[in-house]
Amino acid sequence: MLEDMVPPDRVTQCMIRTVLENLSAVDGKILREALADREAWGHKTLAKALTQRGLPLGEHMIRRRRSEPCAGCVCRVV
Repeated sequence: MLEDMVPPDRVTQCMIRTVLENLSAVDGKILREALADREAWGHKTLAKALTQRGLPLGEHMIRRRRSEPCAGCVCRVV
């Protein structure tokens, strides 16, 4: 009866995706470009600028998503 039982896939919510889904198209484009431009926007600098504007994306999260984007997530394109 229980032979086929397997744990469900773990789906975690990506904060970058959450933030991008709630931004206008123009602001989303600006954020994607900032995430992609590592020379102009260091992890800490970008996190600070976003925090000042009320967006909860921390330095660690930005660093991690830049190096390990979520599979199939909008953060993958940056």
